[in-house]
Amino acid sequence: MKLFRFGNAGAEKPGLIVDGVGRVDVSAFGEDYGEAFFGSDGPARLARFFADQPEKCPFVPADARIAPAIARPSKIVCVGLNYRDHAAETGAALPTEPVLFMKATSAITGPYDDLILPRGSQKTDWEVELGVVVGKAARYVEESRALEHVAGFVLLNDYSERSFQRERGGQFTKG
Repeated sequence: MKLFRFGNAGAEKPGLIVDGVGRVDVSAFGEDYGEAFFGSDGPARLARFFADQPEKCPFVPADARIAPAIARPSKIVCVGLNYRDHAAETGAALPTEPVLFMKATSAITGPYDDLILPRGSQKTDWEVELGVVVGKAARYVEESRALEHVAGFVLLNDYSERSFQRERGGQFTKG
């Protein structure tokens, strides 16, 4: 199932990409793609809704703005230095434990939206990342059961201001 969101900033709607049909508006389903949706078997419920009531799902105009894929997630947890080549490129030693940091959920934009760079930004950098959407609460999950908690995946660009990270405090979150 391919989910997407569309519409003007602050008024985004949930959409569905259906093979052989195209992009459709599933607002009539009554839920956006947030924590409650993913934590309550939302994708399966949405699939049933669309199968039963496709007439309630109009086409999305081709010129509609593509919005962030998820409606304001509760948190974005990142793993720093998770690629050997990137660690070498930055001159950092390979970590023996995962380097975790957070990103502000307010920083999420749609794929074609303008980026708001921090004032004084001089070394903005970006990396393509794979985002894992955790669909239901997970604590002390055995590795063999980890994918039971994954609702899906999203491709994203992670932007950072490297001078803020390296030269003004030595922390990922600041950049």
